[in-house]
Amino acid sequence: MTNSRTCTTWGLGFSAILLSPIIVIFLIPLMIGIGLDVFDLFGEAPFAFALCAPAAFVLMRLVSPRGLGRQLAALLRPRLPLYRSTEVNYASKSIS
Repeated sequence: MTNSRTCTTWGLGFSAILLSPIIVIFLIPLMIGIGLDVFDLFGEAPFAFALCAPAAFVLMRLVSPRGLGRQLAALLRPRLPLYRSTEVNYASKSIS
């Protein structure tokens, strides 16, 4: 039973590796076509918002006062030598 299961798993994995370039070749133009249809159907503003929103959220998080304070604190924090790693907050806590 285990021999047939192993052979089936390897066969399916090998088939997936062989078929993946073909799937990608056909999937990219399909996704472009679907994107252009959505763009044509709903207009420019929602489509542009959907494309730009993730980048805007990342930029807002990086430029936020809390994010800038965190980066500044990380830059100003003194570096500990490796032999004093137990003084780092996360290294001194015991797991219970």
